[in-house]
Amino acid sequence: MENLFKEVHIEKVTDKIVDQLEQLITDGKLASGDRLPSERQLIDMLGVGRSSLREALNKLETMGYVEIKKRKGIFVKSINSTFQLDPLKRMMQGDKQKIVQLYEVRSDIEQASAYAAALERDEKDLTEIQKCIEDFQSNAGQIDFKWELDQAFHLAIARASHNFFRIHVIMSIFDFSKEFIQPIIEGFAETEENAAIIAQQHRSLFKAIEEKDADRAREKMKEHLDWTNRLLVEDLR
Repeated sequence: MENLFKEVHIEKVTDKIVDQLEQLITDGKLASGDRLPSERQLIDMLGVGRSSLREALNKLETMGYVEIKKRKGIFVKSINSTFQLDPLKRMMQGDKQKIVQLYEVRSDIEQASAYAAALERDEKDLTEIQKCIEDFQSNAGQIDFKWELDQAFHLAIARASHNFFRIHVIMSIFDFSKEFIQPIIEGFAETEENAAIIAQQHRSLFKAIEEKDADRAREKMKEHLDWTNRLLVEDLR
């Protein structure tokens, strides 16, 4: 009979704060590089004391989820921030074809992401993806392509797949490839024609996800990334 019962523990406020912030990060709702609200704002939003909050933030920093920068704020760290990526970056600097190979890996993952998003997405996910598409439109109604907006669109699809690892693997690829790929992508997206093509590809992909057509969503993601990959290869020649 004694084995049926477990001792009851009262959870500390600090642990509740850690659990909440950890969940937001692992769900991808707080992304790598995001700056958290100030201590004062967090205290008000969470309804906790300063000492409990600071203890929780210190614990999250020790766990590798956040980085506390003096006079700058609290920032979410990449889930892969402890990986030794410098050797890989040096390899890519010495062999540009490695950039193409990385893009191929991204394409494989994102095709699966689009397929799963079409099956798993909810109305909140659709709203988030739609907003990303709308953010590409400038006040004048023209397509205003930015790397960060493109990342947000692809991450919104990953979140719609509701798979923790898929979200963070894609985030890590973006973090790792930014210095190599961002200048190239933004370069060819500066033309109105290419920017319009990207926008149309995004809309077609969204439509497939909205209609829960998983095969078409995967196909549209492949078409989109194959097209940008061709431009990437041409630029690297």
